[in-house]
Amino acid sequence: MLDRTKAPETYEIDAVSIQIAEVTHLSNGARLHVIKSETQPVVRLDFVFKAGKWFEDKKGVSDLAAKMLLEGSINHTAKQIADKVAYYGASFDNNHGYDRTEYTLYCLSKYTSELLALVLDVLQNPAFPEEEFNLLKQRTIQTLKVQRQKNNYLSTHSFTQQVYGSSHPYTFGFDEGVLEAVTKEDVERYYSKRFVAQELEVFASGAINDLLQKQLEHEISSFQLVPAAGSAATPSSISIAPAAKYKLVEIEDSLQSSIRIGKRFPKLDHQDYQKLLVLNEVLGGYFGSRLMRNIREEKGYTYGIYSVISPKEHDSLFYIGTDVNYAVTDNTVEEVQKEIKQLQQEEIPAEELSTVKNYMLGKFLNDISTIFDQSDRYKRIILHELSPEHYNNYVTTIRTVTAPELQELANQYLQEEELFTAVAGRK
Repeated sequence: MLDRTKAPETYEIDAVSIQIAEVTHLSNGARLHVIKSETQPVVRLDFVFKAGKWFEDKKGVSDLAAKMLLEGSINHTAKQIADKVAYYGASFDNNHGYDRTEYTLYCLSKYTSELLALVLDVLQNPAFPEEEFNLLKQRTIQTLKVQRQKNNYLSTHSFTQQVYGSSHPYTFGFDEGVLEAVTKEDVERYYSKRFVAQELEVFASGAINDLLQKQLEHEISSFQLVPAAGSAATPSSISIAPAAKYKLVEIEDSLQSSIRIGKRFPKLDHQDYQKLLVLNEVLGGYFGSRLMRNIREEKGYTYGIYSVISPKEHDSLFYIGTDVNYAVTDNTVEEVQKEIKQLQQEEIPAEELSTVKNYMLGKFLNDISTIFDQSDRYKRIILHELSPEHYNNYVTTIRTVTAPELQELANQYLQEEELFTAVAGRK
């Protein structure tokens, strides 16, 4: 019988096991990664193309191209696509990012065959109907106008412009009027250049038996997505043009200020990256962080403040974000700087560091609890070209990193003169 007077035993986490996929190189150049699990009768298929903002020759074109595929194919209208997916109780969505564009199908394993043909048709035979394009473009422009009324959108947009320059693909959001210039022909041209089988990664996870795996190999091999004549190669020299260290986007009569503070950080495969994750967690990565204790709990300046490291395939961005009453904007920035200086001048106490480590390890175990979670981690290893031991190294780093190492990293990477600050709000 369970004795509820005793706390459950705890165990040290020495290593983790991320399921590795069976990889098949298909005849058309695509790669199929299969991760099997019979726990639930569900399948997820991720079709990942090298078709993000990184490859744009015109701002906004990748976003509209990604969305247009769901607006109808040669054989199915947008309504027919949505109705068929709904009929089988499935979901089929698009996620457009800075480096990749991804289409994800979730369905019961017994319906995978019926839905696979639809998905391949959508990806391979888009119709780019004129009326649907015009409607999509106007909806996107209207959404952008609404977003540009929000302080947090403007501060993040301004901050990334400071860090990278206004023309860099890793700049968040759009300037007003940018999408007006994108034509249907621009979108079709981008699709023909970037949606190609030779660069396609397909991740299949869930209840996949041998018969379904063979079918996936056969059907995906039939993809006839070839590069258009004169298609652009992968960019190799995108320039970075950082701006002034402080920028105010003035919004008259706004009672709030949205603040972003940060800089570029090392990529995922850098030797310091995983240690920096621990440093970030102490500073502002979870609810008990130093920024939360100071600026929310003690000062009462905000409901929430956070710091994150956002990794992309060609760079990483560290930033602190919060929204405060405009009257305490300068005070908040000063308190952030104070917390950073304390990390540089004093070692993190053993009890605090132990709490952060236990939190990070527990959260990581929770984040790999399902087969789809593990597929996401495996996908990151593939797309970022990481070592297969990346996540075991992550666990080891969290367990073994020391307070002196973190203090040294704070001095190396968080120098005040290297940080950019963007504020959107009332002066």
